[in-house]
Amino acid sequence: MSAKGILDADMASIGRWLAQGARWWVSELEQLLPARLRFGRSDGVPRLLFADGGLSPATDSKGVPRPGARVAILVPRHLCLARVIERPMLGERDLQRMAAFEGDSVLPFPPGTMIVAARRIGPGSGPFKVRVEVAGLPIDAARTIAQTALDAKLVPLRVAMEDDTAFARPIDFAPAMRDAGLLPRPRSATPLVWAAVACFVVINIAILIWQDVAAVERLERIVQDQQPAATVAQTITRRIEQDRALVAGSLARRRDHDALAGLAAVSKALPEGAWLQRYVWDGPSVKLTGYKPPRTDVAGALRRSGGFAEVRSMNDDIQAEVPAGEPFDIGAKIVGR
Repeated sequence: MSAKGILDADMASIGRWLAQGARWWVSELEQLLPARLRFGRSDGVPRLLFADGGLSPATDSKGVPRPGARVAILVPRHLCLARVIERPMLGERDLQRMAAFEGDSVLPFPPGTMIVAARRIGPGSGPFKVRVEVAGLPIDAARTIAQTALDAKLVPLRVAMEDDTAFARPIDFAPAMRDAGLLPRPRSATPLVWAAVACFVVINIAILIWQDVAAVERLERIVQDQQPAATVAQTITRRIEQDRALVAGSLARRRDHDALAGLAAVSKALPEGAWLQRYVWDGPSVKLTGYKPPRTDVAGALRRSGGFAEVRSMNDDIQAEVPAGEPFDIGAKIVGR
């Protein structure tokens, strides 16, 4: 089925598809149950034997049921024709469909003259095959059974072939008879069950929502009760961050404006015999004025030390040599480490 066909379908068709899907799903779930639970014979339903065109209580029945009762009708085996074949493993619903589709070729009767049903009776010759017993009930006999049950105002749940074997799964013609329109579909408690399930689901959802709302309200009360303590904690945290920023700024300024470190670097970099007359420090840079021995390169010594950058002479005039030595006037920037 294409997507266009689904979109163009009317509500009746969609409802029919949903009903078929639900029946298929229930049939698949039934396969998970043991056979004795799915097809048990002691289910409390009165059993009637169809014989001589009428219904009579079976030997193990508790009497004639009252009008409107649900019953199981047993069909004598001589009225049916059965044959054993081998087929791949299938689900119960697919097995019945296969029997209805292949009934004309398996049983020697013209098409449309038999009500066909099947059951599994054991494993087949291969690992994924089973032995299937296919049985056919003449359509005239099926009509007689349906009319007899209708006249007696009974509701046939099963129309099973009488069988004395130990198979828990009987060959039931009732589903095929309902599909053929011979039997009305029995009223099912499934809608009520699903309605009850829906009510319980709604109740559970309502309880979960109420519990969630109550939990949120409790959390809100806890938050409100802890709000003063949270405010104090936030204030303390904010002050700690402020103190950390202040300390970091102080350390940065100290690292960039360390007078003693600059003086120590100058003392280490000055060549032997040079001495300062004036030392000017403004943080990032220094200005050095003093005297040096003749032919001593103070600027080169500062550059080679690696602690200074942009070393330059502040006075390019040739100054006379004095007994204290040659004067120098140098400016430089201190390189941070």
